[in-house]
Amino acid sequence: MTLTLDTRLRIGIQTIHCRTEPADAPWMPRISELVDLVQLIDGSGYDSLWVGDHISFPLAILDPLLQLAQAAVVSRRLTLGTSVLLLPLRHPTPVAKQVTTLDHLTEGRFILGVGVGGEFPREYAACDVAHNERGARLAEGVTVLRKFFSGQPVSHHGKFYGPFEDVPMKPPPRQPNGPPI
Repeated sequence: MTLTLDTRLRIGIQTIHCRTEPADAPWMPRISELVDLVQLIDGSGYDSLWVGDHISFPLAILDPLLQLAQAAVVSRRLTLGTSVLLLPLRHPTPVAKQVTTLDHLTEGRFILGVGVGGEFPREYAACDVAHNERGARLAEGVTVLRKFFSGQPVSHHGKFYGPFEDVPMKPPPRQPNGPPI
C-alpha cells in the first residue's frame, strides 16, 4: 500500500465557543464576536476550525454541529469539522441527515470526526447507552452513515440500529459518498 502525503502542512483551530468562569454569565463569544473570530481565523491563513462534543460533561459544551453551521455562514474557505462527535450517544439516521445538511451548508468543506469518548460515563447512562458498547456502536453507526451517504435508499439490520428497509434520504451529501469520516 502506497501512502500519498500532502506536501502542505495544514493547521486548524479547536473550538469557537467558550463560557465565562464561573459559568454564571452569558456564553461568549456573542454573535458579532463569533463573526470577528471566524473572520480572524480565516484571514490569518488557518485551514480549519474544529469543535468537540459532549452531551453531558462537567464543563459546559454546546452542540458541535450547530456551532459549525453558525461558523459556515461566516467563512467560505475554512474546512469545518468535529473533533470528535460522540456518535455512540446518537442514532446514526438523524446524524446522517444533520451531517448531510451541514455538508451542504459548508459547500462540501465538512469533515466528520467521530469517536467513542467515555471519560464521562454518566453521559452514556443519560443516553441509555451501555458504556462498554461504545466501540461496537461507533462501528455500526459509521456503517449506517456511509449507507445514507450513498444517496440510495438504505436498509439496515444491525445489533444496535434497525431493522429498517428502503429508507430514502434526500438530498444526498454534497461531497461524493459524503463527508470524510
